[in-house]
Amino acid sequence: MQITRTLLIGCLVFSISVSADDNGLPTAKDVSAPARVPTPTDTIPLERLKRLAARDPAAEFDPNRYITPHMPIAIRQEHPDGSRYQEGVSYTFLVHSMKFASICRMGDGRIAMVGTGWVDGATNEQRACFMSYSDDEGRTWSQPAEFHRGLDRPQPVSTGGQRLFLMPMDDDGFLARSDDGGRTWSEKAPFPKLADGRTTYHKGSVLVEDDAITAVFYASGEPAGPTGWSAYSLLRRSRDGGQTWNDGIWLPPEWQTSEGSITRTKDGALVVALRTSQPPDYPAYSDHWRRITTARSVDEGNTWTDHQVHFRYGKVHSDLITLRDGRLLLTYAVRMGELEGRMYHGIEAVVSHDHGRTWDWDKRFTLFRWAMHQTMHSPCSLQLRDGRILTLFLYHYGARWGKDGVGGTGRTLGITSAVIWSADAE
Repeated sequence: MQITRTLLIGCLVFSISVSADDNGLPTAKDVSAPARVPTPTDTIPLERLKRLAARDPAAEFDPNRYITPHMPIAIRQEHPDGSRYQEGVSYTFLVHSMKFASICRMGDGRIAMVGTGWVDGATNEQRACFMSYSDDEGRTWSQPAEFHRGLDRPQPVSTGGQRLFLMPMDDDGFLARSDDGGRTWSEKAPFPKLADGRTTYHKGSVLVEDDAITAVFYASGEPAGPTGWSAYSLLRRSRDGGQTWNDGIWLPPEWQTSEGSITRTKDGALVVALRTSQPPDYPAYSDHWRRITTARSVDEGNTWTDHQVHFRYGKVHSDLITLRDGRLLLTYAVRMGELEGRMYHGIEAVVSHDHGRTWDWDKRFTLFRWAMHQTMHSPCSLQLRDGRILTLFLYHYGARWGKDGVGGTGRTLGITSAVIWSADAE
């Protein structure tokens, strides 16, 4: 229907007609001119879109889906001439509160991963430990297979062929071995304590050389130094694929370090990256305030050179690997970092071109940024066949305002994501 309305503007009277529906409401007309600039064109075919996008009315993915679709992510690299960027690939695991993912490459080329999460009724006090495998260089993963429940955080270590060894990452952990790629496991055994009865703790990448496994551990001791540091780093080694372990060798106690990673360089040296005490004039509200120490040894850890302490605060959980071209890659969690003069939380990586003597800090990479919670955690990296890097890491969702904890648990939720990126950009 048409409605005639009279408008009085100043001394002029206008009559206009507008369309209206049966309820008397006016209906607008489209008088647009043809667009000169076309809008973007959607190119993903419908059938593929159905596979990628959530089809649930609430936009939740199918419960059998294990990872999100791949998404582009901006990887930032610092540079003396200004920051540079590359486009990486990222995805997130769809496991409830997934934490402590760790990876290794098996003898058949597959990548094995162990993680923990709240699956099939598991609680925070009894997380499920599960294994998953990638046959396509970390792009997709097999459905997780649960093999244990508990608070422990086992780390998979490949010792050749289909042999896997589980390294415990806390005092509740256990040793176990598999000769069939993780389908079955030996009986669980406690990790051996030191001769004086002290428990040693481990977190970080390990060195595997035939049947020899070398890792950085730490043990509690008497407080010492200007910050009252009470952790002491040591190297422990197994020469039979992880079945037995020697007492090891203590790293210099004046370093004030604890957990860490180790790798072998192409020139034969051992290089370690360790969590380190905060400076004496900085507070220690939590272990988020720690920093990183690196050092080299050319005599299997008896003496050390090139000892350096990096940063002043907020960098922990080092992961060290030797790339095929001889460079070292150090990935670490940034609980308090800085970008453009602003504090941020994320994951970073840096390369050494001289076997760990120096590091290209002015060309370091920012792999991920997260604004909500500063507990960035446990990054681990692996070089893919095409030379790119697969990095897995843990971060947290934590909302304190308005409710105690998430979902009534009183704890933050873990989120585990992956980034595939290149360490060659400069």
